[in-house]
Amino acid sequence: MNSNKHTQAVAELDSLDPFVRVKALRFIKNNIIGNKTKKDLYISLDVIPKLVAFFKTQEGADSEVQIQAAIVLGSFAYGGEDNVAELVKHGAVKPLLECISIRNDSRLIEAAARALKAIYKYLVTLLNPDSLNPKLDREKIASVHTAELAATIIARCCDTNDQQIQIASAGAFPALVKLLVCGYSKAQEAALDALAYLCRENPDFGSKIVDTKSESVDSPVKIMLNLIRDKSPTMQLISAKCLTHLSRANAISEHFNDITLIVLPTLVKLLDEKGPVREEAPHVLAYLIRDNEELQKAACDSGAVLKLADFVTHVGDQDNSYYDPLGDSDKLKEVVDAKIIPHIVKAMSHRSYGVRAAACQCTRSLSRSVNILRTNLVDAGIATPLFKLLSDESTDVQTTACATICNITIMEQGGIEKLVELVNSPDNTLRLNAIWALKNLVYHAESEVKDSVMKALTYQKMEELIEDQEIDIQEQALNLLRNLACLGEQRLMNIIESKLCLWNSEIIKQILYVINNIATGAEYHKKAIMGRPNILTHIKNYMAHENPEIRVAAVWCLINLTWTEDKNNSSPGRVRELRQFGFEDIVKNMMNDVNLDVREKAKTALSQFSQT
Repeated sequence: MNSNKHTQAVAELDSLDPFVRVKALRFIKNNIIGNKTKKDLYISLDVIPKLVAFFKTQEGADSEVQIQAAIVLGSFAYGGEDNVAELVKHGAVKPLLECISIRNDSRLIEAAARALKAIYKYLVTLLNPDSLNPKLDREKIASVHTAELAATIIARCCDTNDQQIQIASAGAFPALVKLLVCGYSKAQEAALDALAYLCRENPDFGSKIVDTKSESVDSPVKIMLNLIRDKSPTMQLISAKCLTHLSRANAISEHFNDITLIVLPTLVKLLDEKGPVREEAPHVLAYLIRDNEELQKAACDSGAVLKLADFVTHVGDQDNSYYDPLGDSDKLKEVVDAKIIPHIVKAMSHRSYGVRAAACQCTRSLSRSVNILRTNLVDAGIATPLFKLLSDESTDVQTTACATICNITIMEQGGIEKLVELVNSPDNTLRLNAIWALKNLVYHAESEVKDSVMKALTYQKMEELIEDQEIDIQEQALNLLRNLACLGEQRLMNIIESKLCLWNSEIIKQILYVINNIATGAEYHKKAIMGRPNILTHIKNYMAHENPEIRVAAVWCLINLTWTEDKNNSSPGRVRELRQFGFEDIVKNMMNDVNLDVREKAKTALSQFSQT
């Protein structure tokens, strides 16, 4: 066929008739498969932008058109590095990724996935082309630009550990580290971003990046510490993000002073910037200081609280909220003094689910302080919007709201019923937080509250939760049971016996504390335990457990079973029975335990044996 027919096929892609488009796409597909010359011809006819446009415009919404376009794009990708460079240049990757993530058409998903697989094969090669040291400057610029695009795509393809492994196994680390010293800022930023995502929550890859040899005399970390001093705020931010991810991956512990004295102050300073840098900086700062009191204090000392408060007070103008109160009561008080609590409450009704979830997270952190909870959050009217969020359309918001209520145990507005409803959610995190909230609600609560919870939850559901396949659910269900201790005697004792036989240390510890709570009750509660020889045998065995926390819990059971405030009760009889069971001899041996807490509890238990 002459070139006029190929030109005509490309022109027919502009037709408004989907049938004409599909016919043209199939013609192009049949001509280019396995034919590099025809691929080059169609690329010269600028067919790739037209193909990509089918995924971006309403005119290209016809599914068959998009399927055929994806197949053709994939065929071009199998033509080699130059073709992939053209696809990347014209933005083919993003719409193909969107086909996989948001479309429901299985044929379209398969076609897009095949095209991406072909593109991905060459991405790492494009990071490090032979022409990085070409004769002509314009060739070098084009080469580095291609490498920049490849690094940008890689950064967006590292969502899972499997993806990280695939990219790393293709040789990404040396190529990306080489790009750090290429001298072109946009390519350096893209390489930093890709490295950051490759080592996120991945200590093994963090260490491999740190150990990767660079063409410079400096190590990758040293290069990043130099780049963080760049005059460009964007370069500073992405360098800080990469160093933060390496730090969180425990790959650069020897650079902790650099993190404290360079990375953290840089992030706080970037909170004053405008645009995307200002929007991203709080995310990176929050990730850096999470669960680290020393860094949290340093952030507060650097003035982070007031700067972040400005984000919250303008939350109506933002698409996202990033503020999370830090650390101890002094830092929480600083948040209150910044007068942002009303804005946090207002943010719970924001149109963006991310802002609503972030507002819940703020409230959760603030509610760790009882004084703030009573005098500020409740007064600010936190209950109504918080309970509304338990029915939010976003599961993320529901989960965060539920976790917040774990600290703010409010019974108003049908809170118990809503929490019980969430206990039945298919989302395990949501279920866990709902049980946790119920546990806190009944802690030291009046009998009326406990009865209300059990009426809504039901005994059958309680037993199901205790036998749940998720260990975390079991553990919190036992915690709830520990605070309730209100199942029928026979059913409760049967559950206790079955759980004491398990191997999981956390479950054993929780069930021992359930026994403790029962043993602190009336005389008939103690008799219920004493009437179960199997339970007593398990308690005795766990007094020699390798975990000191379990030994302590087991001795506590003994202390509560022998404790008496009334000389006329049957305590002496229980003590004699427990002595015959061999408990007294074991407690005497525990006086030499390596753990101080165990020795102290053993001393208390032994003193109660000696009084009888």
